[in-house]
Amino acid sequence: MQALQVKQMRLTFAVTEVQRLIITAEAVDQMLAFSQHSWYQAEAGGVMLGRHLLESSDVVIDEVTTPQRKDKRSRFGFFRSTNHNRIAQEKWKLSNETLAYLGLWHTHPERDPTPSSVDRQDWEKAVTTHAYYGDRLFFPIVGTQRIRVWTKSRTEPIRELGLLT
Repeated sequence: MQALQVKQMRLTFAVTEVQRLIITAEAVDQMLAFSQHSWYQAEAGGVMLGRHLLESSDVVIDEVTTPQRKDKRSRFGFFRSTNHNRIAQEKWKLSNETLAYLGLWHTHPERDPTPSSVDRQDWEKAVTTHAYYGDRLFFPIVGTQRIRVWTKSRTEPIRELGLLT
């Protein structure tokens, strides 16, 4: 289990035997800033943006959108507003169409986060209705002591990724 208090840590997960998901330290820090350590903190989330590396099959999450004013947030729920889509589109254009949409992240007020049925439905919908490059999307949940990541492809069920050390 990784200690979430440490700043500037990059996380790497095994996607397949030849593919890794790399979450940069900056993206990890952006998500950790919204960890729910106190009873009054609401869930937070956003979209993830990054790159598919050409020299390998690895995927890198460089940045994430953070909570927006029109998001619906509560202690045990989060609904992303369309502002996240607008921000992602703007960043995609500014990057000369190289910064790709890679998935969705959010927080849970638990040490070792697990996806709810609502989370799983949201992920299924994202994979079938959102436009994205590649064959899969990624879905980190930030808990108070651990970040866990799931993936879903167009043809495979939701599965958790293993953290590489």
